[in-house]
Amino acid sequence: MIKKVAWLCLAGVLLAVVVALVVFGWAAVRGIQGPKIVQGETDLRFHEISFPRVHVGDLDASLSAMGISAIDIDGDGVDEIFASGGHGQADALYRYTAEGFVQVETHDSFSKQDLDATFGSASIDATGDGLDDLFVARESGVYFYENQEGGAFSGERIEFGLSESTTPLSVALGDINHDGWVDLYISGYIKIELMEGETNFDVDYGGYSYLLLNNGDNTWADISEDSGVFRRHNTFVAMFVDFDNDGWADIVVAQDTGVVETWRNLGDLSFERIENSTVFSYPMGVGAGDIDNDGYVDLFLSNVGTTLPTKLVKGNLTKEQPFNKDYMLLRNNQGSDFRDIAGEANAAKYGFGWGTIITDFNNDGRMDLYAAQNYARFPGVKFLELYPGRLLQQYDAGKFQAVESVAGIENKNFGFTEVVSDFNQDGWPDMVIGNLTGPVRAFINSGGDRNWLTVRLPNTPMWLNSRVRVTTADGMVLTRQLFASEGLCSDQTDALFFGLGESAGPLKVEVHRPGADVQVFDDVAISSVLQVGQ
Repeated sequence: MIKKVAWLCLAGVLLAVVVALVVFGWAAVRGIQGPKIVQGETDLRFHEISFPRVHVGDLDASLSAMGISAIDIDGDGVDEIFASGGHGQADALYRYTAEGFVQVETHDSFSKQDLDATFGSASIDATGDGLDDLFVARESGVYFYENQEGGAFSGERIEFGLSESTTPLSVALGDINHDGWVDLYISGYIKIELMEGETNFDVDYGGYSYLLLNNGDNTWADISEDSGVFRRHNTFVAMFVDFDNDGWADIVVAQDTGVVETWRNLGDLSFERIENSTVFSYPMGVGAGDIDNDGYVDLFLSNVGTTLPTKLVKGNLTKEQPFNKDYMLLRNNQGSDFRDIAGEANAAKYGFGWGTIITDFNNDGRMDLYAAQNYARFPGVKFLELYPGRLLQQYDAGKFQAVESVAGIENKNFGFTEVVSDFNQDGWPDMVIGNLTGPVRAFINSGGDRNWLTVRLPNTPMWLNSRVRVTTADGMVLTRQLFASEGLCSDQTDALFFGLGESAGPLKVEVHRPGADVQVFDDVAISSVLQVGQ
């Protein structure tokens, strides 16, 4: 009897130990990954359709990056998707159908060497023939592909002084001097074989980035130093955005292990720094949009977030150097400076993030946020619960709350980037998510009863950074700006989405193209598509 009791006691102790280990292990995992995120209420609903693509990436021999971009290859108003391939994987185009995406025959247009990974891309009609062309960043350089119709493209490497130490990761498109030719900002990262850890904040460490001015014939000259924006620092992405509504394309640059740089275009091929409240951090994706409906573009940037302890990610910064690991939401003060309001807006404390975008997904007139999540190189990541990707809906008081689980758009993969477009042409933004070493996933917005307007501008350089202002019959005013290369190694649709909520028509639409007179359209119908410039 005594022996039986002893064995029962021992079994109880062992069970308690196992339970304690399980509880401790779960607590440790939760401590690493950050607090559980409470979902908000939403009527947003997405349904997934097939996308026959799995990204192939070599995490040991290549940088942890990939890309997808929207491009309308045939001018029918419905975007196709360009998907980048890693080592040994071809780049490819996919077309939307109601049953799911299907691959487009490209006639070996994007052939490359097996050991050449493709990263960022962006599309625009660079030749003026009415067809969207494509810019692609690879380990081997930056390429320009001219659309030859029918899915065929002819391409060549862009010649400029790309440093042998630098891998180009993404391509930003703009027209900085109003000449109607597309200019480029190439974001560069140090080659993987030269990396000295991933927490090196030294100002002279990393790859080089370049500002390239179009010569008027789709060849480009490097004006990085003369313009004042020359930098050597690891950079994932940059965007041309008109911050102060003066018609000139300004630049935002997201430096990994660095800072967010905002540059004002002075109109003479030179730039000056605009103040912003960011400090040393890991900004990776850049989302742009007017979150508070004041007519000026704000910025949403990802970071390492709550995933890792500060001591591990502060790297070689000193105790005195300010550091931030939270996401950043930069409110634009009419182009004079930017203030980070992520904390007060509940948009700061989320897990490791990558590509970000700003879009009104539920058409209520308030912009929402999205961030792809999860780091494939994180040690022991297979033992962790992957984040779902954060869809942050904006509510009445300018506060945001996660709704991805309720909305049916969870993505527990190594999310890296995303593309927003209206594939089924119903006025509700859909999304395609690119996963590093994982599937490309497509989600169609199921829509609802709210009103909307879609404005389409020509996808040409002279229309970039155009501002469109919509006024409803009951006085609501919304502003959108046309820009390329939002997100991370990606490019969004060139359609501008306006969620109108319950507001009725008719609508007044004002189009401000850089360097041109304002076009005004009266009596525009709600829940319609307005085509401008053609």
